[in-house]
Amino acid sequence: MPLKVLAFTPLPEAGAASRYRVFQWCEPLRALGIELHPAPFFDPRAFARLYSRAGTLRKAWDLARLTSAHLARLKSAARYDLAFVHRELWPLAGEWPLKQMREVQPKWVFDLDDAVFLPNSSDANRYLMGLKSHHSVSSIAAGACAVSAGNAWLADWARGERPGQAAETVEVIPTAVDSDLWIPAARSEEGPVRLIWIGTPSTLRYLEDWGPSLSRLGARHPSLELHVIGSQLELPGLRCFSHDWSAGTERSIAQRCHIGLAPLGDGKWERGKCGLKLLLYMALGLPAVASDTGVHPSILTRGEDGELVTNGENLEATLERLIGDSARRQVLGRTARATLERHFSVRALAPRLADLLLRAAG
Repeated sequence: MPLKVLAFTPLPEAGAASRYRVFQWCEPLRALGIELHPAPFFDPRAFARLYSRAGTLRKAWDLARLTSAHLARLKSAARYDLAFVHRELWPLAGEWPLKQMREVQPKWVFDLDDAVFLPNSSDANRYLMGLKSHHSVSSIAAGACAVSAGNAWLADWARGERPGQAAETVEVIPTAVDSDLWIPAARSEEGPVRLIWIGTPSTLRYLEDWGPSLSRLGARHPSLELHVIGSQLELPGLRCFSHDWSAGTERSIAQRCHIGLAPLGDGKWERGKCGLKLLLYMALGLPAVASDTGVHPSILTRGEDGELVTNGENLEATLERLIGDSARRQVLGRTARATLERHFSVRALAPRLADLLLRAAG
C-alpha cells in the first residue's frame, strides 16, 4: 500500500513556495509509492488579496473562516501515515495547532525553504508582525521525525533546535525545478537583449538596489530590455516591461529572454533563501548574474555556469560583457542547464525526498 501523507502548507498552488516545495511533488512521489495530499491554509480567493494594502476587514474574515476549515484538516491527519508541514501550521502565533496535531498524528516532517523562524512580513501586512507564526516554528522543528531544509544554513538552524536527535534526521533537499517542464527554447540573437527577473513585491527591493547600474546599461544600449515577472518596476533610461505572474505565461516570457538576474542581500533573512529564481533561469538554459551571497555560491560556479557579482562593484562590467557576447551567453547557459539537471531537478531530488518521508514514517 502507498504511504499516505497529508501536506500542510500556507499558500495554494499559486504561491511559489507551496508550488515548488509541495504541489509539484505529488506526481513524482506517487511514482515512488507515496500519496501526497496538499492541504493549503489560504484558498485562491484569500491568497489573491493577501498582499493587498487594502481590505483589512476582509482579510480578518478570511483568517476566521479558513481557521475553522483548517481545524478540521488537522483532525483528519489521523487518517494518514505521516504529516508534512511546510513552513508553518497556522499563519499566526500560537501552539494550539501543533498541540491538536500531536494528539492525532505524532509523526510529521518539517519542511522549510525560508528563515521562517525570524520576524518578517510584507509591507501590506506589517501590522501583523507581532502575531506572525515565527514564534512557534522552533516547536514544529523540534518535534518533527525529520526535517527537509532548502539549504545548509537552514539545516544548521534546524539541528540546533533538535538537541539529542541524530544529525541525519535533518537533510538538505534543495528546491527543485521540473526540468521536463522548464526547458530551453530557441532564442533569437538578433534584436534586443532581454534581461529577466522573476519574483514577488517582497523581494523587488533587491532588484531596485541594482537600478543605477541597470539604468546606465540602458543608456549605453538603447534597445536593452528588462522584463519583470511578479512585480512592477520602472527605471530611468531602461526599457522595462512588468508582467503579472501567471502559470500560463511565466515560462513563455522567460524563455524569450537572454540573461537572468538574481540580486540578493546579505542578512540572516537572505541566508534562508533557496535560490528559486536562479534555478528557473538555469533550467531554461539562461546565463544568470547573481549576488555572491546566501545560497547562490553553492548553486553557481563563477564563470562556468553563471556569474557571481558583489553588489555595486563588478555587476555593471559583468552584465556589459554578457550583453555584448552572445557566444558566452550560450556556453554558460548550456552548462547551467546541465548543472540543474544533475543537482536541482525534480528527477534528481524526488528519490531523496521519498527516502526521507519513508524513514520518518518508520
